[in-house]
Amino acid sequence: MSYRLRLIITISLLIALSFSIGGTILLTSSVQSSLDSEVDMALGSFEMVLSTLHLLNSMGAKADYASLGAALSQMDAQNEVRWQAISLSCGSQTIYQNRSELMKNHSLPTPLTGQCCYIQVRDEYGHGLIIRSSLSAGTENLVLQARFDLSWVYQNRQYLQQRYITVYTAVVLCGIVISVFLSYALTSRLRKLTVAVRKISGGDLSTRSRIRTNDEFGQLSRDFDAMADKLQENIAKLETDIGRQESFLGAFAHEMKTPMTSIIGFADLLRQGNLDENTRLMAAEYIYSEGHRLENLSFKLLELLLLRKDSLVMKRVTLSSFVEEIQRALAPGLRKKGIRLVCKAEQRRVVLEPDLVKSLLYNLIDNAGKAMDGEGLIAVVGTAVPGGCQFQVVDNGRGMPESELTRITEAFYRVDKSRSRKQGGAGLGLALCKQIVELHNGSIHFDSEQGKGTRVTVMLYGKEEKRK
Repeated sequence: MSYRLRLIITISLLIALSFSIGGTILLTSSVQSSLDSEVDMALGSFEMVLSTLHLLNSMGAKADYASLGAALSQMDAQNEVRWQAISLSCGSQTIYQNRSELMKNHSLPTPLTGQCCYIQVRDEYGHGLIIRSSLSAGTENLVLQARFDLSWVYQNRQYLQQRYITVYTAVVLCGIVISVFLSYALTSRLRKLTVAVRKISGGDLSTRSRIRTNDEFGQLSRDFDAMADKLQENIAKLETDIGRQESFLGAFAHEMKTPMTSIIGFADLLRQGNLDENTRLMAAEYIYSEGHRLENLSFKLLELLLLRKDSLVMKRVTLSSFVEEIQRALAPGLRKKGIRLVCKAEQRRVVLEPDLVKSLLYNLIDNAGKAMDGEGLIAVVGTAVPGGCQFQVVDNGRGMPESELTRITEAFYRVDKSRSRKQGGAGLGLALCKQIVELHNGSIHFDSEQGKGTRVTVMLYGKEEKRK
């Protein structure tokens, strides 16, 4: 059973039950009020007859039963008191009697003088009220008994019940119609949400419910749309990551294929043994150089994987000492190539992960050295900034086209592929630098001009003093 149908049934039942209880209480109270009023009128009329008889009886020295009967007969004829039947008796003697058959099957105890008792009856003559009382007449007690008609009260009740059933049926039918329209109005927004959910589950992530109300449905719609936005954003990121991984794996397979093919080919030549000395040395040299490049590639990949962990130990270091250590390590090797390395930094203490930042600067300096066709200059400058530090690596090498600057931090991307492969580059150095910068909550920016050189600006922020 659908929620809409359950809502229709519930609203209809509530309307029917509420009107039934209210109508029953109103009808019952109305009939009871009419009945009580009629009983009171009958008792009042009976008391008037009783008072008249008592007055007539007290006017003589002794009881005059004939005058009492005549008075009742006169009142009956004039219809002054609307009784159905009346009788006056003294012991077994009947003084006056009118339609005794209406009371013959009903008897009441004889009350004390001045008191009366009554009972409601229902017989073939309808509903009635029988009242009985006694009055003294000398040494005798007279018994007065009368029956009053109550049938019209019960006939009116039956009429009201029929009218009530008609009105009740009309109200229930109207309630059902109202409940149908009301349930459709209440569930239309829910249905809109359901349609949106089905479309999203079917793959249409751009669907939104967009219910603009200030009630619970509106709040649910806003929360649902926010969830859908987040879901679409996460899926887009996931698709981007999957695309990057596929590109990464494709580039990695390509990087592995070329040297492995060459290594296998030259190894097969060496295995045959029918080579002169120069060919053998050339094959061995190629196998050695390509094997060394594959080793460097595996180390770079391992570093990239290890950098995905979040547990970094930040330390306070002095910038000047840190940069001098890098210069002592790299300057001799660069000097053999005719490249001069100049490093300087402020005498300030900053927070960073020393080993990772060394790897960062080593890669930037190594890339700068590979950009030199001969002699050149590489300058490294370290300065402290609020919450972190800044490094600038400047060279006067070949430079890069501006169109290449947005892609150089992608894994396996190289501006000059033939030159990079010849120099042993795998295109992972700057990707590694980007990872290190992200782990330091920083940024890396490249400014380059062909024929003039490149400037790399790196901003690093230690986790102890993370940038807000």
